[in-house]
Amino acid sequence: MKQRLWTENLTVKFPSGKRGIVYRLFKLYVRIVHSVYYRRAYFLGRENMPKDAPLMVVSDHQNSLNDALALVFAINARDRRKIRAIARADAFDFPVFGTIFRGLGIMPAFRLMYQGIGSMANNGDTFLKTYYELLNNGTVIIYPEAGHQDKRWLGKFSYGYLRIAFEAAAKGNFEKEVFIMPSCNHYSDYMNIREDIMIKFGEPVSLKPYYEMYKEKSRTAQREVNDLVRSRVAELMLNITDLDNYEAIDFLRNTYGIKYAKDNGFNPCKLPEKLLSDKQFVKHLDTLKTSEHGDEVQQVYNDAAVLGSKIKELKISDKSFERCPSLIRNIFGVLCFAILFPVYLVALISTALVIYPPKLINRRIKDEMLHGTINLILSAIVTIPLLNIILFFAVWAIADSALISLAYLVCLPFLFIFAVTYEKAWKRQKSRNRFYNLQKAGKLTELSGIRTRIHETLDKLLKIKKEQN
Repeated sequence: MKQRLWTENLTVKFPSGKRGIVYRLFKLYVRIVHSVYYRRAYFLGRENMPKDAPLMVVSDHQNSLNDALALVFAINARDRRKIRAIARADAFDFPVFGTIFRGLGIMPAFRLMYQGIGSMANNGDTFLKTYYELLNNGTVIIYPEAGHQDKRWLGKFSYGYLRIAFEAAAKGNFEKEVFIMPSCNHYSDYMNIREDIMIKFGEPVSLKPYYEMYKEKSRTAQREVNDLVRSRVAELMLNITDLDNYEAIDFLRNTYGIKYAKDNGFNPCKLPEKLLSDKQFVKHLDTLKTSEHGDEVQQVYNDAAVLGSKIKELKISDKSFERCPSLIRNIFGVLCFAILFPVYLVALISTALVIYPPKLINRRIKDEMLHGTINLILSAIVTIPLLNIILFFAVWAIADSALISLAYLVCLPFLFIFAVTYEKAWKRQKSRNRFYNLQKAGKLTELSGIRTRIHETLDKLLKIKKEQN
């Protein structure tokens, strides 16, 4: 057992630091499920992590538990640090989920706004374990926004994470240098399966220069560090602060923003480059909005809101305006899907138990930011194991071969990927078909005019902005 640098004579079960084979296999299994769930994962800035030092990772919170899992895998991919995460206590209300979360090193935090003032006393064990982990050069993940956001913006930070970090340093007589590591989670799409995810780490903030200030004026020290940490997290992420026009800006970055990225040397197909392009694009819009061109920018936002709403209603894609689908292309596309349909049917039958139960549950959950967690966790702990057991014995009974059954199970992740990819592609094909029919009927003339006006105005304004710089 690793020597403790600090302990307290309370009824807290401190981990030994050793992981059994069951835990290791389960974590490997969850990592595999995570890698299948997401198409690509980007881990950037891991070289900024201090080694052999107490580290508290602070991040924006945009996708519930999926954020924490991605951070754990991002950190573990570089070195084998011992990691703990702190999550809202109500996430532990489901008995099975609570067991899984604790097994993954996630600890509950009771918050005033969610569990009430009477629950605050329940945080004692979590705080003590956090002190212990930090003073033994562990890593703790925490989300200062308290709750997850439903938009790409950064909420207010509570000081709770800094109270924990400074108190941990105090427990160690301020001999250990505690670091706060800013990071961000970024997704190509929050809701859908087989999308891209990115974890980016920034420059760590050392609490050591603030120790003396903390001893004299703890609140002042926390305030100064919080401002610094929050600003560094905001610099890493896409932080759309104009919430009154959020939907319009988000629509623009996913439509005109693709053209902007290409024009400015970014690859919009790579999430890290698209993030840099989006940040630059949104920053230009914010600057123009507060200039003499503010009325023109607001008109662009109004037009974008109308265009985005109508496109969603018609179930078409903005990309089709750029490259209008032809009748021949649509016919060829439908034929390709028809040819591949038998393969899709096999893939669907093989993976339906994984794909559809989470969808049924999510229909009853109003908070859409929880849907990704339900998809991932329910699949990992219930539907995938159940499906594997059913299919293993079913195939064995049919083929009378355990080897064939095992080979079939190995193919299941690829069948899952094919089924999801086929469904996404078919939705795009149906969108192209609708676009062609609507355009042929002359029902897209007004929308095309609005889109042209948006692009022409943005081209003009961004050219002016570039010349001013």
